Amino acid sequence: MGSDDLNQGDFNAKISDAVDELFNAVRQIEIDPKTNEVKELATPSSPASATGKEIPPLEMESDADNQVESAPAPQSPGTDSETLSRLDQALMTLDWEVSRSNAGSMRDLLDKATREFDLAPLQGEGGLISLMHDLLVAMSERPEVVPTSGPLALKSSLAAIKAAALEGQPYGDETLELVEQGRAALRSVLPEQGEAAAAPQPTVASSSAPPLPHELQVALKNHIKRLDQLLQKRVVPVETFFSKAPSLARLHVVMKAVRQQLAEQIAQMKGALAGEYGDVMPVADPVSISLKLGDECQKLMQYHLQVLNQCARRIAPIEKLFADMEGQHKLHAIHFELRSGLMTQLHYVAAALNGDFGPLPPLPKLDKTADSEAGQAAAAPPAATAVPPWSTLKVGRWRGEHIAFIPEQICFEGPAGFGAGNIARQATLKLNKLKPWPWSGLKSKLRGELADKGKKELAGLELPVLDLPVPSSGRGGKHVVVLFQGGKGGVVVIDSPLDDLELGDQYEWAPVSDAEGDVICGRILSDFGDPIPVVDVTRL
Repeated sequence: MGSDDLNQGDFNAKISDAVDELFNAVRQIEIDPKTNEVKELATPSSPASATGKEIPPLEMESDADNQVESAPAPQSPGTDSETLSRLDQALMTLDWEVSRSNAGSMRDLLDKATREFDLAPLQGEGGLISLMHDLLVAMSERPEVVPTSGPLALKSSLAAIKAAALEGQPYGDETLELVEQGRAALRSVLPEQGEAAAAPQPTVASSSAPPLPHELQVALKNHIKRLDQLLQKRVVPVETFFSKAPSLARLHVVMKAVRQQLAEQIAQMKGALAGEYGDVMPVADPVSISLKLGDECQKLMQYHLQVLNQCARRIAPIEKLFADMEGQHKLHAIHFELRSGLMTQLHYVAAALNGDFGPLPPLPKLDKTADSEAGQAAAAPPAATAVPPWSTLKVGRWRGEHIAFIPEQICFEGPAGFGAGNIARQATLKLNKLKPWPWSGLKSKLRGELADKGKKELAGLELPVLDLPVPSSGRGGKHVVVLFQGGKGGVVVIDSPLDDLELGDQYEWAPVSDAEGDVICGRILSDFGDPIPVVDVTRL
């Protein structure tokens, strides 16, 4: 996401209003549990919208919201209030990010509304307002013990608060029914008494706890690797990008929280593989687990799945935002792949915990043709037909594009020698040109099959400089790679030194038929980045 992809200034100006709209209380989304599709929901009219008033842009953490104001004179029944509108916004913010400050802001606004509209009959032990306070405290102190339906219970309760505020005392039957519905919703999500305040104690697997099944260990290792890829190649770059502009501050807060949660989960999953289960409280909506695991391990796994779901829910509104913005396909695709990847991993681990040890699924890819410029459809990558035949490849850049080499074929890698000239423009290269100085030795710098040849044979050996059949945009570099195997060889001039690429379970192999007749034997595919062509000099 460099300067070539997005103009920062233009983007900031374009997105500022869209971000405000994203955090506006009148916009809501949901994730289809079957298709993972993000849909926008129609929102029931609030008192503000019913009177034609515009809900002001949301302030994430306003100092004024955190101050307890002096009690104003109670408002007349039926009068609309800015406080009620701000309560709507505060609930939207809390649903977006559960934090101590957001829960505290909503509590303060709830107290303010109680004073403004004389809602004393709804207070007291077991009253609607008291139960709302209890839930907000639990969400602030120990959010993991509150089910994800907590904000929905607050929404139902807030509808009763607004009805009571606008009707005034005595309350009619419809308002009283809304109050009872709100109390029931709150009781259904409130943690057991003392559970939210209980201090978690670090635990480790006891000697009597059954060890993790081998298949589950393999699944968790793959899962950790995939989560780390999502963290390093999606979350961290996007968080950095959002941090560079004030207009993206709200999005930066969300992505920072996602980064912290995923990093913590990766550490906890690594601990689970070592038999350490940490200080995890039971979740409110546990998933069923059929494998025989220790109690602490089950708690950890259920908590892990809940956090993955929370992260996906946080990302969904940002994905929807960029989907609705013209020309922001790349940011839309990144957030789609991130949210979809988290949901895919959630289902993968949940299945493994119930004995279904399938292969690690690839990340869903967004169809680029849906938002491609000038109506040009992006070419689909070649279909993978096998696992890679190598465990490690050497990868570098050739004229700006990634290219991979088979380690056994590399006989020399390094800068060209004295007097070699611009090798990339030459048709062939004599190997003695690789010597740093005319009096230097060559044999000691070679490996592989060339290292077995005699000095006289090496002195007369001349290899073709390969022009790879790969689309490129750069001019090339001065780093030389000499390939030789089975009596065939060639020279490739690349931009920089080679790096190791370990081919784990996330990589797939798409071979090319011999009939196509060039040195590219196939491509390495992964869930991240473009396919990487692999050079095989024996195809010359």
